[in-house]
Amino acid sequence: MSSFAFATSTTNGVVRIDLSRPDEGNKLTRGMMRDLSETIRKHGQEADTRVVVLEGRGDFFCAGRDGRGETTDGLKPHEVREQMMGAVLSVYAAINACPLPVVALVRRPAVGFGAALAGGCDITLVAEDASLAFSEIKHGIPPTLAMAAVMKKVPAKALAWLIFSGADVSAREAVTMGLASKAFAADAFAAESDRFLNELASRPRIVLETIKKFMLTAQDMSAAQQSEYAGTLLALVRS
Repeated sequence: MSSFAFATSTTNGVVRIDLSRPDEGNKLTRGMMRDLSETIRKHGQEADTRVVVLEGRGDFFCAGRDGRGETTDGLKPHEVREQMMGAVLSVYAAINACPLPVVALVRRPAVGFGAALAGGCDITLVAEDASLAFSEIKHGIPPTLAMAAVMKKVPAKALAWLIFSGADVSAREAVTMGLASKAFAADAFAAESDRFLNELASRPRIVLETIKKFMLTAQDMSAAQQSEYAGTLLALVRS
């Protein structure tokens, strides 16, 4: 049962999930991460949904993880993996498992877990005055979980620089690196992102589901397998 209620709204097939902690930089505890996973999965299965959106009000899209009060004292390695790392991984898994496109709207900085959350979505729209940073190395943490979220989206050289430098990257740099999909001027971000979301939500659900399924499944196939799978999926949709 969910213990944290994320603010959500649905309009014409667009489900918007607000991270709902603007006073805390939209940082999420591990319990909140599990609740976010459940929220994404729930809305992705609703028949009227076409697009799932993640966004955050305030000064940050998401400033990372809220780890206050956490301790690994007394926990065995397996328990640390399941109780602590599992919460983070559950969010990335929910994004991938959602049968529909999951879109991040990044109006403000995204840091650490926030950068991985934004970059791990299927589509990441950023305002030109926003930035993203994988800052974990500055805190003595190897960000392997964050890397897992974006490794298939960002080229190896770019990912290595992002992770080892821990530096802020601009919206335009994020697009160039493959961490973001499209950057819009800050004053036009709301209108442009709404236009895109409304247009995307106007498409038939079966078309959106098929595209996402192919994108996630075919990337590890050979060219011949990709062609065969593409033909099979299209035949099923058109029949």
